[in-house]
Amino acid sequence: MAATERAHRARKRRSRRAFRDLPWIAAGLGALTARTASAQSSVDTQFLFYKESGGRTQVLNPLILWNQDFGQSGGQLNLTLGYDSISGASPTGGYPTSDVTTSASGTVTASGDIPQASYTDTRKSVGLAYGRRFGANLPTVNLTYAKENDYTAKGIGLTDAWTLMGGRATLHLGFALSRDIVSPVKNPETNPDGADLRLPKNTNGYSLGWTWIFGERDLADLSFSLMSLSGYLNDPYKVVPIGPPDSTETLPELRPDKRSRRTLVARYSHYFLWDASVNLTYRFYDDDWSISAHTFDVVYNQKLGADWTVSPEIRLYTQTGAYFFANRFAAPQQFMSSDYRLSPLGSFLGGLTISHRLQDAISANIGGTFLSQHSNDPIRLATGTPGERVASVSAANMTVATVTFGLTWTY
Repeated sequence: MAATERAHRARKRRSRRAFRDLPWIAAGLGALTARTASAQSSVDTQFLFYKESGGRTQVLNPLILWNQDFGQSGGQLNLTLGYDSISGASPTGGYPTSDVTTSASGTVTASGDIPQASYTDTRKSVGLAYGRRFGANLPTVNLTYAKENDYTAKGIGLTDAWTLMGGRATLHLGFALSRDIVSPVKNPETNPDGADLRLPKNTNGYSLGWTWIFGERDLADLSFSLMSLSGYLNDPYKVVPIGPPDSTETLPELRPDKRSRRTLVARYSHYFLWDASVNLTYRFYDDDWSISAHTFDVVYNQKLGADWTVSPEIRLYTQTGAYFFANRFAAPQQFMSSDYRLSPLGSFLGGLTISHRLQDAISANIGGTFLSQHSNDPIRLATGTPGERVASVSAANMTVATVTFGLTWTY
């Protein structure tokens, strides 16, 4: 009898510990949970290295996140500073040929290769957010600004998290808008005159979600968002091939000047009694360009002792193509694009992050991911040699490697 009672008390202690650890296990449920649970100030520094295969885009991204907690009556202030150094080459949308070609910009493309254009750019960004709790509500205002060589983004957002049912549920909703300016640099193929263009791009976003604590070890969230875009939605550096397969004619891409994007995200976190958790995420995306996408992501967190956490991750993604996407157009259309990002494609990502608490107030993390992406609508190139297999190529076919380093100081 005594042994049974001791076992019962031990289970209760483990359950209470699981409930206290919910903010840790639910990290994947977004900033809402983290902000609600946080009770300390911190400085978080991160560095990201991103590289696509084939000499394509490479990004170096240092990031600083500062969170200052002023207490229950003072609220929380969050500052984010980012800098991106971008270089490499990007597919132009041009059609690969069986001969060596030279574009109007002077880029030489070998036989069968996807035409690409080299570029360099930098991006500077800053974000500022302030939130303060008023009873059961946690309203927050967000301001963002980012500047690239050819793009300026200014945004503001308002969110509120309303705690209900004695803290077991949270209703969160938000509104955000961005007023951006696209200023394409001189491009011989899409902007031959090098005109000083300032093209507006506007975005309005709305979100609504519900977070529910099922018990001491289970947490779920269901969120819906709607985003409305208008203005200049083209990529000013993309072209589309026109005419028969042996034609080298290209025209600048033409996209609709409006886009409605809808996203539904379901998240679930479960804590295991062996100091581990699993975060499951499913995301459905749909828009009026006829693109629909499914994402399924699994992250497993395992604590090793008091100071180490190991987090493997797997992600599957697939999408359909835009109704105006094609690898080549027989004749000019009202809307047309050969941008692989609007094509039907799929990808698989695997990753691992290791976190270590160096001291009571300082922790470090290192992580890496590897993504393999493939086209579901590749280009079939005839080799011209009888009996030789037809080659399949696509700008969507690539691999991507990322490495991240981070330090967090809590005070």
